[in-house]
Amino acid sequence: MSSILQKFLNGRKAFAGLIKAKFTGSRIPVRVNLLVTKFCNLSCFYCYAEDILNKKDVEEFSLESLKDIIDQAYDAGCRWINILGGEPLLRNDIEELIDYIHQKGMFIEMTTNGYFIKKRISALKKVDHLAISLDGNKETNDRARGENSFEKIIAGIECAVENGLKVRVHATLSKRTMAPESLKFLSDFCNRLNVSLNYSENGLPGIEEMDPDFLLSEDETLSFYKSYKGLKKSGHPIISSEVAVDYVEKWPLPGRTTIFKKDLKDVPKDSYYPCQLGRNQCFISADGNVYPCTKKWGEGLNAREVGFQKAWDNLADLDCVACKELGTIEQSLITGLQPKALVNAVSKFV
Repeated sequence: MSSILQKFLNGRKAFAGLIKAKFTGSRIPVRVNLLVTKFCNLSCFYCYAEDILNKKDVEEFSLESLKDIIDQAYDAGCRWINILGGEPLLRNDIEELIDYIHQKGMFIEMTTNGYFIKKRISALKKVDHLAISLDGNKETNDRARGENSFEKIIAGIECAVENGLKVRVHATLSKRTMAPESLKFLSDFCNRLNVSLNYSENGLPGIEEMDPDFLLSEDETLSFYKSYKGLKKSGHPIISSEVAVDYVEKWPLPGRTTIFKKDLKDVPKDSYYPCQLGRNQCFISADGNVYPCTKKWGEGLNAREVGFQKAWDNLADLDCVACKELGTIEQSLITGLQPKALVNAVSKFV
């Protein structure tokens, strides 16, 4: 079977799961973000795994325990695995893990820092979508991700593209990555390679104290997002859908990033999009904790101790309804089958 046809079939299975969740009202963990390791060869100061998980005495998942977790998630309805870390390609058994997920016919997404793409390229050809982290031009990237990391990441991206992988470049939104010189570099680079570009925010507590020149203010973030549609229309290879940016622009609670159930009486229904994290997707940390999103890190039950199904069921009564974070909104729109966002995603992800 051709790789293109296999990707289509895997994507169709994930799509079928999302349709079932939407039209039955069932909570189904169609997309699971699986942190297969806490270890990374880089030390990005803003990384949640670096700051939180690495401070804990966490026993790494064995290959067999990962397979068991994947089987449990599959039985619960998962058809889309996003492999994360740490740096997932550091695992010496990552090829076997990818093969196992691939054989189950699940859609495979992976986020990597790009260092080991050439070494793992054979296995990566079975990955349906690859997100590679790059934070701008050499000066900007190396300041955040480590000296001399820029050249290795660029080489990894180019290797992936040369081998026909579906790639997006993933940048962490900051004052430096949105600076004209970094934005221009990222845009020109992605356009040259015909790959997509997206930004994500960082909400790591205390990060502004570590580097006050890093985080954007609320007004700066909103201003950047307002320019997103113009950037996309002018040829920047932005992956975010216009409908997601529209939701950010009309966010109803200034000064607050989350809408809770108690706020609904004061919030117009058409001013936000209900978050789907914890409703049709979740994270499984390298320590086994199952949680809805990085903002609620550590609040769930541990799948190693109670099993995945019970840990998933524990997320059924979240107090939050929506948050003003573009990546979260985009994921919710896609997995919630919002038509415009879905069409945009199919064109970029598959």
